[in-house]
Amino acid sequence: RYDIIHSHHTHTMHAKNHHRSLRGFTLVEIMIVVIIIGLLAALAIPTIHNSQKAAKGATFINDIRTYGAAAEVFSLETGDYPEEAGAGVMPAGLDEYIPTMKWTAETPIGGRWDFVKDDKGIVSGFGASGHTASNVQLMHIEQKWDDGSLSTGKLRSLDGGYYYVIAE
Repeated sequence: RYDIIHSHHTHTMHAKNHHRSLRGFTLVEIMIVVIIIGLLAALAIPTIHNSQKAAKGATFINDIRTYGAAAEVFSLETGDYPEEAGAGVMPAGLDEYIPTMKWTAETPIGGRWDFVKDDKGIVSGFGASGHTASNVQLMHIEQKWDDGSLSTGKLRSLDGGYYYVIAE
């Protein structure tokens, strides 16, 4: 008789434990996890977006430095700055100093690279003509790399573009 009761009791406990181990997550638990993941994503997305804008601004400044140095070397070797050629078009002779594919591609802040000579109130300069950057993004670049003003300094907002002034 003891064996029968003990056997019945052991069988019942195994059945209960087996039933508990098959129990899944409730709908409420799943919803809480989904809400937490959503909140984390909502916090992370603006940070990622701001990081991307900062990276584009830094890339733009790096390109400005590279192209500015190339224009200065061009000027020293030829006695003059490159001629204006239009947005997205490589100025004659500058292709020896700057890869054409890079110059004709979209700039990191949108628009096309544009070299200007005796135009827009400057003797020589270049920049992003038709850029898509907001004034907030341009001001971030200004405050980090120039004088903090879009109308003065080496970087200037001119006629729908954002230009680096080589010579005035």
